[in-house]
This record gives sequence, C-alpha cells and structure tokens, in this order.
Amino acid sequence: MRMGDSLQDQLKALGLAREKPKRTPQAEKRPVKPRPKPVQRDNKQPAELSLEKAFALRKQEEKNQAEQARQKKIEDDRQRKLLNTTIREIVKAYRLNREDADVARNFMFRGRIRKIHVTLDQLKELNAGELGIAYLSGSYHLLAKEHADAIRQLSESHVPDLSIGSDDDDEEFPIPDDLIW
Repeated sequence: MRMGDSLQDQLKALGLAREKPKRTPQAEKRPVKPRPKPVQRDNKQPAELSLEKAFALRKQEEKNQAEQARQKKIEDDRQRKLLNTTIREIVKAYRLNREDADVARNFMFRGRIRKIHVTLDQLKELNAGELGIAYLSGSYHLLAKEHADAIRQLSESHVPDLSIGSDDDDEEFPIPDDLIW
C-alpha cells in the first residue's frame, strides 16, 4: 500500500471493499419496454378542484350567507322601527292614561304578571272590554277599544289579551257532576 493510492484502492487491498462488477455489453443492450400512455376519455374528465379553490369557494359562500343575514337583519329592523313609529303615533294621539290614577289593574302579558294604574271609572270600562292596553317601549298605555284593535291589527304582540277565559285547570281536571259540596 502506498500513500498515493486512493482510499478505495487501499480498502480493496485490505479486502474490505468489493470491486465493482464491470458492465458487460449484454447488460447495456437490454430492450427498453415502452411505458403505456395514459388513456384519455373524450377529454371530458371531471375538473378537480384544488384545495385552495375549494377553500376560496367555501369562504365566498360563507361571506355571501353572512351578507344575506346582515341584509335580513337590517330589513327586519327597518320594519320594526316603522311599526313602532306607527304605533307610537296612535298611542300619542289617543292615550288615556292619567296622572291621578291610583288603582292598579294586573294582567298577564308575555308570561308575566304586569300592571297598569287606572282610575275607578277606567277600571270598570277596562273590565267591561270598552278599553284596551297597548305595550310600547317598556310602557303600557290605556286606549279606547277601537284604537287598541287598530294596534292589534298592526301587531298582536303589542296588545295584551285581557279577556278572562275559562281556567285551564278546570279543563284539565274536570269536576264530576255527582260531587256534592
């Protein structure tokens, strides 16, 4: 071994490296098999969306839905404000609430017991159905029956039902006819 020999020559001399087999002319003359060409079908393959395009389409769809929801909310708010303005004009013109009212009239509205202060004469008329109540902006307003009905025509949710119907408990648990008290 000489110092000038390459590392590979030194390893071969020690028996630690194998010699590369020399190429034979037969190995070089192997026939090359042609690769099959991909089959094309009428050039109408379904277009595949890339992941980026799919995310972009999804984001655009979400953006469109959000815009539609925003436009619907704006339209609903506009309709609500127009309705409240109309009801406010009726209430302002025909409101019968009085400052000296000292009798509290309780009624059910939206699942809770509410009250309005009326005079004794108004209480009689209210119980007889000649007056009605309208709700607007957190307050209850006493109105003549025709004006309360006009507001009910616009929106039933602004006029509490003051009719005293039959109790639901009586219908659920009927009293037998043969029971003697």
